[in-house]
Amino acid sequence: MKLSYNDIENIAKAELYKFMSPAIDVKGIRPIIIGTFASSYLRLQVKYTRLSDYGKVLGLTTYADTDIILNRYCNKDKIFVPAKTILIDESLSPPGIWNIYDKASKQRQFTIAHECAHQILYRRMPEDERKAFDKKYSKRTMTIQELTTVEDWLEWQANALAAALIMPKKYIELLLGNRQLFRFGNRMNKTDNLLFRNIGNRLGVSQLALTLRLKQLGYLHILPASEYFCASDIECDDDLYLAEQEIGVQANARCS
Repeated sequence: MKLSYNDIENIAKAELYKFMSPAIDVKGIRPIIIGTFASSYLRLQVKYTRLSDYGKVLGLTTYADTDIILNRYCNKDKIFVPAKTILIDESLSPPGIWNIYDKASKQRQFTIAHECAHQILYRRMPEDERKAFDKKYSKRTMTIQELTTVEDWLEWQANALAAALIMPKKYIELLLGNRQLFRFGNRMNKTDNLLFRNIGNRLGVSQLALTLRLKQLGYLHILPASEYFCASDIECDDDLYLAEQEIGVQANARCS
C-alpha cells in the first residue's frame, strides 16, 4: 500500500478527529500527547526497555505475538513481546514529571508517533494485502532508523504520518495563516526565528522535525545564505544546520 502525502494527511486528520474534538482555535493548540493517543485510542501497550547497547534502535512495534532478538547487554537477548505493543528504548523513559518541552520528550514524542503510524497503516491495509504482509512480517518489527533498507517505503510513510499526527496540518495553518518563513543557509531573521521556535514549543516538537514538516507543507523556504542582506538581523542555529547537513550527506551517500 503506497500512499501519497495527501493520503497520509487525510489519514492523520481522520484519526485525530476520532481522538479529540476537531473544534479548536489558536489559543487551544497544545502538543498532541501521543502516549495517550497510543494507549487510550489505539489500545497499544507502551513499554520501556533497553533495545540496543548503542542507541541504534529507539522504538519498535509488534503486530502479532512474537519473539524478538535484541542486541543488548553485549549479548543477543531473546524476549517475548505480545501483539499491539510499542517498545521504547529506556533512554527515552519519561521522568517522574513529563516535561513535553524538553529534548528527550520531543524525541520520545516522535518515536512513539512513528510506531503508532506503523500500527495505523497496518490496520488500514486491505484484508488480502494484510495477509501477505503477515506472512512476511509475522515475526518482524519496525524500528526507527534511517531509510537504508528495502522497506524504505514503509519507513517513509510511517515518518510522514508521525509528523502529521504530532504536527497537524490544521494547527500549522492556524499558527501561520498565510505567513511564509525563510531560512538563509543556517540563519533566520529574528522575526521568523522567534515565530519558528514558538511554534516548536507550542507543538512540543524538535526544531529539525518542525523544519522538515514546514518544508513539506510549503511554509518554510531554504535559500542561500548569500541572499540575506542585513547581517545585524540574523540569528544562527548551528546545531540544527549541522543536523540537517548530516541528513543531507547520508541521503547523498545512499543515492551515489
